[in-house]
Amino acid sequence: MKKLMIAVLLLVGVSNYSQEANAPKNKKDKGSKEMKSPEQRNEAMLAKMTSELSLDAKQQAQIKPIIADQSAKMDAMRAQMKANKENNVELSDADKKAMRKTRIADKEATDNQIKAILTPDQFVKYQAMQEAGKAKMQDLQKQKAGE
Repeated sequence: MKKLMIAVLLLVGVSNYSQEANAPKNKKDKGSKEMKSPEQRNEAMLAKMTSELSLDAKQQAQIKPIIADQSAKMDAMRAQMKANKENNVELSDADKKAMRKTRIADKEATDNQIKAILTPDQFVKYQAMQEAGKAKMQDLQKQKAGE
């Protein structure tokens, strides 16, 4: 009986240890997803727009390069920000304002290109999608700041 109890305790201890070894090391790893490639992100965005806005094949073909261009610009901006952070480069307020201004101008240009392709009803839905995404990102940032 004593040997059986020791075996059970040993089994429970090993089981616990193996679960801890496989557990994420920090909170960030707990729910993280694998990063998609730019092409996968673009396809996912096009699929979402197609389903929510009921895009036809012609509209899809016209919007696909616009999404790719916007994605490339955002990836370049993220890479620059990451490089600045890794090199401990602190941007001045003027630099931050310039980057923000560039980002807003790029978004307006993209929206104008998309507006020319979509019907008025589709564009209203597109703007609602954009606002919902913006609200979702703000909620995530608030949650992240609260941790």
